[in-house]
Amino acid sequence: MKNKASFGIALLLLLLAGITSCTIKPKNLTLEKDNIVDAYWMLVSVEGQGIQSPNNTRTAYLRLEEKESDVSGFTGCNRLSGRYTLDGQKLKLSELRTTRMACTETETENKMLDVLRRADNYRISGDLLTLFEGTSAVATFRTGNPDIIEREGHDELKIKIKD
Repeated sequence: MKNKASFGIALLLLLLAGITSCTIKPKNLTLEKDNIVDAYWMLVSVEGQGIQSPNNTRTAYLRLEEKESDVSGFTGCNRLSGRYTLDGQKLKLSELRTTRMACTETETENKMLDVLRRADNYRISGDLLTLFEGTSAVATFRTGNPDIIEREGHDELKIKIKD
């Protein structure tokens, strides 16, 4: 009986220690320094012009992986990969490369690759990421998951939950 009581007390102390050591902090995306990483950023516009994707194509997106400073994404036609460096609000994308699929529409891809190579800083406001070259905005992205976003019309994004 004494062993059961000791075991119960030890178990209760372990549970209390576990509960008190777990503190969950709510994330404030607009204040977090490194919130640009490990998020999917869907391309919304390039140099002020909305992106028009042909029907039955996936949304172009960008993702900065935290672990290896790798860039991955999709240009609307090809998969994208490369490297990045972050220093405060400064961002440099390098070694950008894509697969070489035969696509009928490459305008979005060409524009996206051009602005990614030129971008040197960024700003985040809510769920929007804006890339800048100096003080000129060159591209805007919206955070989300590319598997649940579909295009409706030309410039309007609609969230669709898959069944």
